[in-house]
Amino acid sequence: MKGYIIDIEFTWGFQCKIIGLSKTSPSFFYPPPTTFLGALAESIARDNTLGEEKGKKLIPALSKKLMAIGIRPLNAIPIKHEDLNRIITIKVTGGKLYPRPDDLARSFDSPARGKTIFSSIDGEAPKLRFFLVLHDNILKTDKGDLEITGDYFWNIHRLGSKESLVSTINVEELDNLKIISNSRIITNYSFPMFKEVKSLQQKQVRWNAEIYINPFKIEKYRPLEYISGFNLIPFRIPILVTNPPEYIIEIEKNVLAFKYGKEVVVGCSI
Repeated sequence: MKGYIIDIEFTWGFQCKIIGLSKTSPSFFYPPPTTFLGALAESIARDNTLGEEKGKKLIPALSKKLMAIGIRPLNAIPIKHEDLNRIITIKVTGGKLYPRPDDLARSFDSPARGKTIFSSIDGEAPKLRFFLVLHDNILKTDKGDLEITGDYFWNIHRLGSKESLVSTINVEELDNLKIISNSRIITNYSFPMFKEVKSLQQKQVRWNAEIYINPFKIEKYRPLEYISGFNLIPFRIPILVTNPPEYIIEIEKNVLAFKYGKEVVVGCSI
């Protein structure tokens, strides 16, 4: 078992595009877990010259290893919004194929796209902390077995669309994680709302909920799952107000918590 704590600094915020939602993509409070796995997979593929197609296979491979993933804000308050973007559209209207140089007005569209701006509470660049736990750090690829080291996290340069630039400012590799089961715990990380997780009390408000593709069960690269409502799971999301958000929950059966110092993240057994 291997754990990683990664601190990410954002330039302005992020945008996560959902393939298939060409008109209006939703905004999220924080990058979804699958977005982070995708960024890690892209870093591994780039450093090992795997190529785009082979690199897509890394996301299901990472999902099979995944035991826990959580996010908490260090100094960032998310502000979700949608803005209008003028884009060239490919379509057939009135029997004519667009875009057309002789009809520029109908060659464009202005869809609303969801984005999230991070506001800093201390005047520094907005930062999020990710807590990731893998069953082991050996990843099987077309080029053989690869060891997942901290270098791959340092090389993450964006989370979301190409405009969502980030910098990794700290990476800790954890070997001595305490495993907690069938117990009451306090966490300040986002956590999956499995049926075996009982929400007891919000110690520090406020917490929201968002629905993501289940990061623990990605069998194939299927970007349309979000639209079809397949393989989704709600997460509780901490929102920083003044003090760090905390939530008291009770876990049972195959749901586990992983503790390192004062950091506690919720996941599941493989």
